[in-house]
Amino acid sequence: MLEDIHTQPNRLQLPDDEPAWRSGPFTEEDRQIIRSMETVVDGIAAILGMSCEVALHSLEDLNQSIVKIANGMTTGRSVHNPITAGALRQLHEIASQPGSDIRTTFKRTPDGQLLKSTSSVIRNGQNRPIGMLCININMSIPAADFLQAFVGGVDSEMAVTEHFPSSVDDLVESTVDNTIQEINSDHQLSNKVKNKHIIMALYDKGIFDIKESVPLVAGKLGVSKHTVYLYIRQRKSGEG
Repeated sequence: MLEDIHTQPNRLQLPDDEPAWRSGPFTEEDRQIIRSMETVVDGIAAILGMSCEVALHSLEDLNQSIVKIANGMTTGRSVHNPITAGALRQLHEIASQPGSDIRTTFKRTPDGQLLKSTSSVIRNGQNRPIGMLCININMSIPAADFLQAFVGGVDSEMAVTEHFPSSVDDLVESTVDNTIQEINSDHQLSNKVKNKHIIMALYDKGIFDIKESVPLVAGKLGVSKHTVYLYIRQRKSGEG
């Protein structure tokens, strides 16, 4: 079922009583949660391209709910524009029918563009809806243009091979293995100092930010945990 999406920033006529999905005033913590989502807007827009509009809504003031938007030319909206009637309806559905906080629909803009729209409710620590993240993909543009926007600027020759670990042990082990190969390829280093350079390289890669990584690295390299900690301290102090 298609629904129209209205883009003009008219003020909404809201009832005086609290809506079913609201259970108290906004707090500073609520505002911080919404602000923390702003980089998500940029990230989604960056990976999907110009044909994807991403809007972040704060439910503190529905008359100017958009606090961040990327590729707003899709619907002609900008920051401080109000929430849509469709999003309001979704909020009421979610309040009356607890379950999925994600809704996907097809919409059409006043100028005829077909959008596939996904809206996700953002909740605070008390499980109260405080925002919405809405993604609108323009389905009306030619497929070739969409693909160009999606992959534009990609240089396949520069792509970095990435390992996608199934566990923390897998992450540590694969990182250690790769680092060992990197260090062993440096023929100017003697075998005596290779473990030191491996451990310091692992520190630079952030592997020791993972809990219990030290004993895993020590076991992989066949050294004691004290040796690993020694080289970590040296790296922190700039001795390495």
